[in-house]
Amino acid sequence: MGTISYLGGHCRKLWCIERDEFKDHLLRLEKTSRYMRFGCEVNDEFIENYASHALDHNCRVWGYFGPRGNLRGTGELKCFANKPGSAEAAFTVEKEYRDKGVGTQLFSHVILSARNRDINHLYVNCLRQNQAMKAIARKFDAGLCFDQGDVIGDLMPANSTVLTRLEEALEDSSGFVYGMLDIQQRWIGLGD
Repeated sequence: MGTISYLGGHCRKLWCIERDEFKDHLLRLEKTSRYMRFGCEVNDEFIENYASHALDHNCRVWGYFGPRGNLRGTGELKCFANKPGSAEAAFTVEKEYRDKGVGTQLFSHVILSARNRDINHLYVNCLRQNQAMKAIARKFDAGLCFDQGDVIGDLMPANSTVLTRLEEALEDSSGFVYGMLDIQQRWIGLGD
């Protein structure tokens, strides 16, 4: 896994100082993608408010950064404060990066982090018509059930090991280097 190059870009955790990049990514999503992600129509104000809290202590966000350092896809792990051992996963990928395995890469990072945080129920909630999300959930053996207009996937990650904790620590270290390069590229105007 790691932050190795993927489609000319890379996946890594977002830092709290990257809230604006997260917000800008969500704002670039077309109407249908916003609907699929949030389960209802959302406006720019909703997205700005959501992004302002998304990188808080109970949420980890991985990003797929394109070849020039701009955020093009995200995978979120939100731990439930009132349900220890449970969390939700959510994903967004910009249109031109879909169907290329970006969502799968992001989900693998979310699962690794869930394992290392002793999450034994990782939920994926999506609309019935969200074929891409259902396909990714099935790829990772999530049990799917239908609840009114939604599909709920329940994945039970394996327990953490010394190796999974080391893998995430190494990802975070290399992610720091990639993050500095991403920020530098955006600051000097080379973003894609």
